[in-house]
Amino acid sequence: MSSRPLALRAWRGYIEGSQLLMNELEHRMKASCDLDLGDFNVLLVLSEADGERMRMGDLARALAFAPGRLTYRVTALEREGLVAREPSEADRRGTDAVLTDAGRMRLRRTRPVHARHVDELFLDGLDAEAIAVLDRVFGPLRTRLLERAADDLHGDDTPAAG
Repeated sequence: MSSRPLALRAWRGYIEGSQLLMNELEHRMKASCDLDLGDFNVLLVLSEADGERMRMGDLARALAFAPGRLTYRVTALEREGLVAREPSEADRRGTDAVLTDAGRMRLRRTRPVHARHVDELFLDGLDAEAIAVLDRVFGPLRTRLLERAADDLHGDDTPAAG
């Protein structure tokens, strides 16, 4: 018996379940914290970066955002005083997004709320084995796709086979 029907069912479950989860997380974050999930993720990634700052291109890749989409989000976060743009410390030609004190405080307030939502909607329904499977599947997938995005950005000069 072919495993194709199981694979397709798993794929649909992943795609549809992920979208439903993201929609509900977005709704809850807006309702409880008045913050978009994407904006929360910008603040979170910046908080984890060295010096709480990242080059805009690196931040876009880390978030899997198109550069234009990130620019829009950072501009909105700047207007709220949560993020600032500064010349890159490593290369003055580039621009860094920098977490501000207000951004740090906002993240400190919203992080536990987001964690509670993730627990309620996702983690509480999984046992340790299921969590380990997700880590085995999505950890390497994330790494592979981030590497591919970096290769695309820097131009992979490897000739195509054939």
